[in-house]
Amino acid sequence: MMTVNLEQQEHFEAFYQGHTGHAVILLPGLCGSELELGAIPRLIKQSGHSVIIPRILGYSAHTGITSYSSWIETIDVLVQSMLKSHSSVSLVGLSMGATLCLAVAQQNQSIQSLVLLSPVLAFDGWAIPWYHPLLSIVYKLGIRNWVYREGPPYGVKNHELRRRIENAVKANKVSELGAAHLPAKHLYQSLRLVSTAKRNLFDVVSDFLIIHSINDETASPKNPDMILQQASSETKRIIWLSDCYHIITVDNEREIVVNETNNFINQILDKVQSQSVHDTDNIGLVIKDRNRD
Repeated sequence: MMTVNLEQQEHFEAFYQGHTGHAVILLPGLCGSELELGAIPRLIKQSGHSVIIPRILGYSAHTGITSYSSWIETIDVLVQSMLKSHSSVSLVGLSMGATLCLAVAQQNQSIQSLVLLSPVLAFDGWAIPWYHPLLSIVYKLGIRNWVYREGPPYGVKNHELRRRIENAVKANKVSELGAAHLPAKHLYQSLRLVSTAKRNLFDVVSDFLIIHSINDETASPKNPDMILQQASSETKRIIWLSDCYHIITVDNEREIVVNETNNFINQILDKVQSQSVHDTDNIGLVIKDRNRD
């Protein structure tokens, strides 16, 4: 089994130790950056929770290429490590990060809650090119020296932010939100992750919130519908947005996304703590009844 040394900074893009006993692991999109997450890390810190943005070999930007299964294992081990020093853990993921959250939750049912932002179980949005479904076939045929290049609208509806991203991509091939192209090997591993997450949705039992745009150009509303229908979680919530595209954390409705993410984590935490107190009270009542006999 892999191990994660929490004292080694190279394992993390960011690490903040909170005081509530709850840890929140944040996952940007594939080859994305911390900036993709907008103000979510800051607000979770204000709630007193620990905030962890891991550096995942082969998934995070500039970390080479590895298999999708190693991405899942890295986060699974990280969850187990966090539970040694925290009472509970939540996962928050954006885009392919949300898909990775689902895959981890399918094999680790100790995760308290998930926040799935623009989850991808199918590349079926209105901006996906017609040839995208063929890329996996091309890769399997051995043609692998190519890259998939993202074009406008770059995941955002906000015109000013889109202009900045486009200028940055033209100048540097990357933007403040991460790379604008994916090598074939990265894309193929992401497709395998999608396939795994979609196949095992029934194994998800963690409470979850989905926030998704009805105008998402990468993943249509069919994606969250699939999760809602097949996951086994007790609490399933969804918030639909209408004035943004795929990267909802920085687009026109970012404040809703940030606030609802933080609120959901805190609400589920309160619910679990209340249930724990209620169960303890019930145990006390049973003991009293036995003593009375």
